[in-house]
Amino acid sequence: MKHGLPAVAIVGRPNVGKSSLFNLILKERKSIVDEMEGVTRDINIGKAKTTRSDFFLYDTAGYLEKGDTFNPLVQKKVKQAIGDTELILFMVDGRELHPFDKDLALFLKKQKKKVLLIVNKLDNRDMESLSNEFYELGFDEIIPFSVLHKRGLTTLIEKIEDLLENYPLEETEEEEIPIAIAGRPNAGKSLLLNTILGYDRSIVSEIPGTTRDSLDDIFLWQGKRIRLIDTAGLRRKSKIEGDIEYYSNVRTAQAIERSEVVIQLIDAVEGVSHQDEKIAQMVIEKGRSLVLAVNKWDLKKKNSDENYKIMEQFKKLVYNTMPVYWFVPIEFISAKENYKIEKLLQTTWEVYQNYHLRISTGKLNEWLTREIKESFNRKQFTNLKIYYVTQVFAAPPKFIFFVNKKEHIRKDYPRFLENRLRLAFEFTGVPIKITFREKNNEASAK
Repeated sequence: MKHGLPAVAIVGRPNVGKSSLFNLILKERKSIVDEMEGVTRDINIGKAKTTRSDFFLYDTAGYLEKGDTFNPLVQKKVKQAIGDTELILFMVDGRELHPFDKDLALFLKKQKKKVLLIVNKLDNRDMESLSNEFYELGFDEIIPFSVLHKRGLTTLIEKIEDLLENYPLEETEEEEIPIAIAGRPNAGKSLLLNTILGYDRSIVSEIPGTTRDSLDDIFLWQGKRIRLIDTAGLRRKSKIEGDIEYYSNVRTAQAIERSEVVIQLIDAVEGVSHQDEKIAQMVIEKGRSLVLAVNKWDLKKKNSDENYKIMEQFKKLVYNTMPVYWFVPIEFISAKENYKIEKLLQTTWEVYQNYHLRISTGKLNEWLTREIKESFNRKQFTNLKIYYVTQVFAAPPKFIFFVNKKEHIRKDYPRFLENRLRLAFEFTGVPIKITFREKNNEASAK
């Protein structure tokens, strides 16, 4: 069992509705759904909760004997998923009994697993009789189904609960630290995921665009439960071709929103680009904390003395290209050689702590009196008065400064306060939000 819960895998040939069923059971649009065959490549995993059962649900790629460049890797993943599960949902298209269905049925019988045969695309009662043809596959449990109309869903859930009744329900969930891995295509995101997890969770290829869905997995690090999310490479809008790449970008944006820290990979060989800056901007604008990881450093590093010098030069290049993100830490890693991965995780944990940091009102106002009010000696601030400051939120931290008149605040003053806050307190890698309120009209805010 995976993490103490039973696993249920959805398998079938391409385009029978597996990803749609996966989303339906999880009650969220987690897998990309498209009529084109072969959209799903990796194993997408979600946690399902029903009235009587808790289980991990696997969405697998379409089972094919032949296929595109990725097919051998994809089929290996499908077989691994089948071997790791307690129950298989074998899905077929009820409008056609295909030879591939028969091939997969023979394979599943050899695995000696519990199997529910789901005959999909029977969109009305008159079509249900078509399911009888599929008894030829040799399975006792057949469920006429329509993902489109949710017909048969209640029966399916009850059957799953009955077959998993001997497995305990999940106890109170432990706190999870959600971390997403983002970056341009082919920066090494999937390889980093696999290196951290210690096994081949995600398909790795030098072909850009291999990863399409956002893939989650959970691991323990120094006693902490971390949810690691691998995302598709973010391309420039002008480079997006077709619906699949568009939805991959959408899923990546959603994955960033589900995370609290984003590890953004930068390709050490290709260097920092305008697209890297755009990705960092998206992360910070969504209010998530950020760590920059320069990957493929094994192709750059020399001896120890030269290595440090090259690192410092590369850091300078990154901060010169993205000067507004001077507060984001940079680590140099090689996912391929497992170089400095532990250091990356340590920095990520520190940034996560900064993200949740709260400064007491007393300390903030001591800082305000000691370091900020001296700036009012300048002519441009003579009309502005700041009475006090308080932190109202963490994750990300948000501060409210109470002033006499907001009209006296210069446009550059919020950035000035943000920089001074960073120097006084530990907010490395964390976006800071600052608002102003007039003391006599606290309902107004900037």
